[in-house]
Amino acid sequence: MSLSPYVSPESAAHAARLLELSERLAGSGRRGEALDAAREAGQILRGLARLNPDLYLADLAEGLSVLALRLSQARRIREGVGISRETARIRRRLTQQDYDAHAPGLAESLCRLAADLSAAGELRDALATAQESVGLFRSLAREAPRTYDAGLAVALTTLACRLSESGRPSDTFVTAQQAISVRRRLVQADPDAQVPELAAALSSLAPRLRTVGYVVEALDQAREAVGLYRRLDEEEPGSCTSELAGSLEVLANCSAAVGRREEALEAAEEAAALYRGLARRAPALYSPEVIRCLGTLARRLSDVGRHDEALAATQEAVGISRALAHSAPDTHLPDLAGALKAHAACLRDADRLDGALAASREVVSIRRTLVRSSPTTYTPALAESLYILAVGLYTARRLHESFTATRESIGIYRRLVRANPASYTADLARALNILTLNLNRAGRTHEALAAVQEAVTIYRSLVQIDSAAYKPDLAACLHNVAKCLGDTGHRSAALAAIRETAEIRRELAERDPATHAPALAPCLHRLAKRLAEAGHRDEALETAREAADLYRSLARTQPQTFGQGLADTLGTYASVLQWSGKEADAARIRQEIEAVTEQMAR
Repeated sequence: MSLSPYVSPESAAHAARLLELSERLAGSGRRGEALDAAREAGQILRGLARLNPDLYLADLAEGLSVLALRLSQARRIREGVGISRETARIRRRLTQQDYDAHAPGLAESLCRLAADLSAAGELRDALATAQESVGLFRSLAREAPRTYDAGLAVALTTLACRLSESGRPSDTFVTAQQAISVRRRLVQADPDAQVPELAAALSSLAPRLRTVGYVVEALDQAREAVGLYRRLDEEEPGSCTSELAGSLEVLANCSAAVGRREEALEAAEEAAALYRGLARRAPALYSPEVIRCLGTLARRLSDVGRHDEALAATQEAVGISRALAHSAPDTHLPDLAGALKAHAACLRDADRLDGALAASREVVSIRRTLVRSSPTTYTPALAESLYILAVGLYTARRLHESFTATRESIGIYRRLVRANPASYTADLARALNILTLNLNRAGRTHEALAAVQEAVTIYRSLVQIDSAAYKPDLAACLHNVAKCLGDTGHRSAALAAIRETAEIRRELAERDPATHAPALAPCLHRLAKRLAEAGHRDEALETAREAADLYRSLARTQPQTFGQGLADTLGTYASVLQWSGKEADAARIRQEIEAVTEQMAR
């Protein structure tokens, strides 16, 4: 039998050198070359394993695990999943032959495969694979905790991430705490080696806790991660600057989730400054991080009303991502789509609707291209971008185009829900809500009512799972239900719906007034009007007074935003006062309306 050129006696050593080269290239941001080196090593090892599987099959599995990682870094997601599956199959076979020697490698491969499956959108398989990895590591750690606790911590972290994607908040929280507990135990035994790993776990799990509603716990973990990384970077300057920047970005998002906007902005600004510094020294490695972090910074700037600076940040991100996408579209088109999405949001905030629509259309176009190459991975992102475009078109009163985008988004989400309801049901409800607005504006009120009632049914079920995450969405849908019911003559049902909306929004505003008071004010105004129409004079008067007080508070700091709402609410309040026989109070409120109107005209 003639030997392949890849199976000469020197081939195994050459493959090992290629894998080392791949590691160095990846570390310097040269991901394409790193992938090429890993591919060549994989080819060599395949040849060796065909010739002598007993000797080289384990080496092939190791080489393929490196190749899978390089494919993931290069955004070759579908190919990466295939290689990860192959690695797990090989190690499963090896484990059947020699459990003690190969079970740890199988557990690691399953952990890697779970992450790759998640990136590819195969969330059910990702969760099952992560659970198998944890089960295997638990078994190994029972026998040798010092050897396998670190692997168990990684597997638990991966499982917590997969649980969060599957809409299981309590399981996510419990698993995340288990992962952190194992890490803290490891730190006690070897702080020098394990403190960075603890910081990494805290930083990666905090966003997952935030997305499933554990916002206070997420903030605590993010702060701890930043503290650990800051200390490490001070002890050895430059040793973990990128990790510190990443944890600061996490802290920015977690702080924003609990309404701590100034703290969030401060963290985002520091993260962006650190990433910019890193990118100046190693642009290939850190430019994608700069793009992402600029999007975070823009959101935090928008939160505090600094819209021009937010727009400048997203423009910078779009410029960087266009250059990257031009040089390596397969790798960086997703970065460009993300940057344009953030840019569109900032343009909307600045009332530049035409520019926002143009950016949103480009996002849809890019994601259609990505779906053609990898449908499972990018279809959810396409549905999201269609939804965002539909909202923009609705705002611009382009109803026909908004209908088209909304219906396509809903069609995609219905297919996704059939395959994975836990992950996409909330997105379907959100899309149904914008369909409601379109139908209502078009005068198709009965169809609008049917759509929003479906959304309310979905959100009620989601609130049972995660109240904090979904109550604001339920309130928004109930507000639309009330409008649709009123428009179709169902006055009593409309009043009940707006009452429930007000109750929810009062509760939300008590916890986070900065975020929820602006939505509570118009809700109270609508409730006061409904109560007056139904003849509930005393309750209407009290509710109108509450709405007016809230609008006064909002208009003191943002008169241009809330002045008109205040004037309208005062008009309702004056009418109810007059109805109640309080003529002098009604006259005083009408004078206040004149003052508010004059102030807005200045």
